[in-house]
Amino acid sequence: MMDMQCSRLLIDRRINGKTPDGHPCHMLLPIQFNEVGIKVEIIQCSFLSKGTGYSMIRITDMDGTHSDKIDITPSYSMFGECEIMKISNQQYMAMVTNNNCMLASILSESGCFLTSAIPVSNDDIEWTIVGPNSTYIHNLITRMKTEGYGVRTLSTSQMNLDSVLTEKQEHCLRIAYEKGYYKVPKNITLEELCQLIDCSKSTLSVLMRNAESRIITNYLSFNKDMIKERKK
Repeated sequence: MMDMQCSRLLIDRRINGKTPDGHPCHMLLPIQFNEVGIKVEIIQCSFLSKGTGYSMIRITDMDGTHSDKIDITPSYSMFGECEIMKISNQQYMAMVTNNNCMLASILSESGCFLTSAIPVSNDDIEWTIVGPNSTYIHNLITRMKTEGYGVRTLSTSQMNLDSVLTEKQEHCLRIAYEKGYYKVPKNITLEELCQLIDCSKSTLSVLMRNAESRIITNYLSFNKDMIKERKK
């Protein structure tokens, strides 16, 4: 049985603490992320495959006068894709697929898994990662530092193996995620997922609810101290 480890890391995405930011998702937006009067915040990010990152980015038109500079037409290039939705008079949400994300490459080669990635400032992002053992996590941290990223361990603990997804659960959730089932609005229905996975609607529904419950239980258990701090 593997002694799986779960760690929370605070990562400075700048290379060697300098600008420009070493995390290039901003550069795929159809605006300058440092444009005066526009605020850009990465809300969440994850990794789809080696070298490919996926980010949700909030764009705020601070005084409501920059709408002509925020093009909501989907954009595509060899570096990635960007889709922007207007959610209010001054706020937009961008979904960015980055084909050249160094952090995604480092993580995919580490043997570790990312379960949460939450930006805490313009430069810093907090990761929750799971590795087969502490050596994998140590090697990941060493590799990131070698590449110039600042990394600080916030907490670490042994993984509750009861919370780990089964192979089938992970397979189904991954397909659901990649096909846009968890997007708002959904890009695919449960019935369409059933056809892709080749199982009944009732079976898939129960399987996904159980998998989601395990993920939520593990997240709340591992991050209980952080959640208490946020409530203060």
